[in-house]
Amino acid sequence: MWRNRDHNLWWSGTAVSALGTSVSRLAFPLLMLAVTGSAAAAGVVGTCASAGLAAGLLPAGVAADRCSRRALLTGASLTQLATTGTVCWAVAAGHPWLPLIAALALVQGLASAVFAGAAAPLVRRIVPRAQLRAAFARAEVRDHSAELAGAPLGGTLFALARWAPFLADALSYAAVTVACLLIRTPMGPDPAERAARRPPLGRDLGAGLAFVRGVPFLRYTLVWSALMNLLFTGVAFMFVVALRHHGASSAQIGSAEGIATACGLGGALACGWVVRRVSGRRLVLLVSWMLVFGVAGLVPLAAWPWAAGLCLGVSIVFVTPLNAVFGAAMVAAVPDAMAARVLTSVNMAVQSCGWLAPVLCGALADAFGVAVPLLTITAGLALLATANHLAPTAGQLDDISGAGAGAGAQDTAEAEDSAGTGPEAADADAHEGTHTDIPKPRVKPHEPTDH
Repeated sequence: MWRNRDHNLWWSGTAVSALGTSVSRLAFPLLMLAVTGSAAAAGVVGTCASAGLAAGLLPAGVAADRCSRRALLTGASLTQLATTGTVCWAVAAGHPWLPLIAALALVQGLASAVFAGAAAPLVRRIVPRAQLRAAFARAEVRDHSAELAGAPLGGTLFALARWAPFLADALSYAAVTVACLLIRTPMGPDPAERAARRPPLGRDLGAGLAFVRGVPFLRYTLVWSALMNLLFTGVAFMFVVALRHHGASSAQIGSAEGIATACGLGGALACGWVVRRVSGRRLVLLVSWMLVFGVAGLVPLAAWPWAAGLCLGVSIVFVTPLNAVFGAAMVAAVPDAMAARVLTSVNMAVQSCGWLAPVLCGALADAFGVAVPLLTITAGLALLATANHLAPTAGQLDDISGAGAGAGAQDTAEAEDSAGTGPEAADADAHEGTHTDIPKPRVKPHEPTDH
């Protein structure tokens, strides 16, 4: 893996981008809390970003199967550079108006969707199939390391100058843009696929959702991930609000998030050992109940930032192995020819609920205090954990991970026929490609999507 030039470029560029994202993710709610004093106003910015991401994912998947993915990746990164740079300018000039910041967050969410759609098939193009698990493991270490460094760095930079975290994030988008331009491997779609007759756009949009609807495991993954995303997006937002409410400084909040992320990094480093010894169903149940107790513990511990960070961190330590299990299962269950559309369809459905969390939690916190939204989230996690005991599909995680990717070819044909996108509609969809990758739905105390 370390001798693979293109993968190292991709890994390094996205690592820098992930670090910048982690820095600004903490700074956005801190900025709005400092400017407006309202948790609800801080939630509006997060909601706009999530809404843009959810709205853009489905068309982004179609675009990634039709247009140059290199152009989409670089265009999305440059757009994010411009929007984050504008936020930096507005804050430095003393004009961080809520409508402006919210509008920029919406544009950034749309650009994130385009980037995610174009990135979906990339790793399998630059990594041999036999090294996919190693690539997933490296991605987990990359993301958790970036979050571990980004949270305390974001808090420290915000304490030094409110515009500094946004400048750092803007520069990180420049780094990932350069990485995308330097990768030599063709990113696709291949010339034959571009030249092939494509079905109407509406049918192409529905093909990914039709495939998901026809596979029970993917339906389970979609529903479970959507609910977890809704609840844990609220946790990420309320973690900052609750600690700030109890008087924690921005540097202390960043350090607390760093403690939580360090626990996640520990899980990433132990990922291979865990997934070889614990079944997928047991991981689902274990993580579900650990989150219940971890979020409940934030209510009495919010006055002590480091204790709160440790409480949250212990509850998410096995999230990374669970992400790896879901990722391997999705790679096996989804055929190559529909990679971008199926992934973005799942992510779109997952994000369709998460955008509500910041504004709802902010409104509850303003009206009833910071404990009420945390207790509401705890109750939701408990219901979801209970439901997982009754879901037979969760037991299929290990079986699907061990199956060949070709097992989904017949399901693909049936799903595309039901969506009107089978071989009669487009020759390009009548065969499996050879290079795709399906990033997994993520469960973590931040946004469950790529950067």
